[in-house]
Amino acid sequence: MSFLWEEERELRKETATIYWAHIGRVIYAASNEQLAALTGPGNKENFTMKWHTRDILLGQQKDVEVIGPVEGMDKVVVEESNVYWKTTRV
Repeated sequence: MSFLWEEERELRKETATIYWAHIGRVIYAASNEQLAALTGPGNKENFTMKWHTRDILLGQQKDVEVIGPVEGMDKVVVEESNVYWKTTRV
């Protein structure tokens, strides 16, 4: 079983790829809500969606374990990512 570590957010557009590539586990550090707060409302650089990988994969024929947000790691990732996102917030 392979797994994918995603530092900042749950995956949306990549979910189908994860599913079809037989990746068995997704681990993410920060939540969608944390990402939206980090990037700022209406940020043209990031259109954070409210869908979650867990919801997209729910009821599919293959099991993909989704773990996150990872407590403690979320704050680290948000703090480090803020170096970039603070320059793009409106």
